[in-house]
Amino acid sequence: MKLNVEIYFRDMRTTVTIDTPSKCPHCGRTMSPLHVGQSTSSERTSVSEEGRFSVIFRCSFEDCLKYFVIEYINDNYESASTVNYTYRPPIKVKLPENIEKVSPVFVEIYSQATVAESEALNQIAGVGYRKAAEFLIKDYVISKNPSDEEHIKSIMLGKVIADYLNDFPKIQALAKSVAWIGNDETHYVRRHDGKDIEDLKKFILSAAQFIAADYDADEALLFTSSSD
Repeated sequence: MKLNVEIYFRDMRTTVTIDTPSKCPHCGRTMSPLHVGQSTSSERTSVSEEGRFSVIFRCSFEDCLKYFVIEYINDNYESASTVNYTYRPPIKVKLPENIEKVSPVFVEIYSQATVAESEALNQIAGVGYRKAAEFLIKDYVISKNPSDEEHIKSIMLGKVIADYLNDFPKIQALAKSVAWIGNDETHYVRRHDGKDIEDLKKFILSAAQFIAADYDADEALLFTSSSD
């Protein structure tokens, strides 16, 4: 639905045509929103500059009636386009430096699991952390054994840990702990009631720290050997 709103740009007043939202962001239902008001100023200072303004709406359903704000960009003094954004603040995920060079997919999945946990989706977050850990461990093992890549991808994580991490006992212990606790997050019956998602994250991050340090050590060895 089109709506004409009167906007002040510094000392200029103009009427701008906007598209009103068709769905309430609170209840999710399709509706024709109630127009409550709009901002009366913008950072726009000349015709060549982009102007932004906001319009306040209210859900038209009587069992909702919640307010929300839509931001618009006005670039021609006649019509405006919607600025798409959410009210979710960005989630900062702190991971060891260079770990994305070992397993970029681990970073992606772990970050998504962190977002799920921040939304109190704990039943999903644990599964996400477990999946992230599998990518981290398998990608690390593949980096050490590139000729076995296809085999490593196809076998169970527990066997990867048992067969390929014997030379790294601390990483192996962390990986095994992650696998055990992570499996509890994906199975119907928990086998380790004394451990939870916080322990899972702690062991994953510790394993990632070891792996990132090993990556840095390999880089240092390459540097020093080439300088001899």
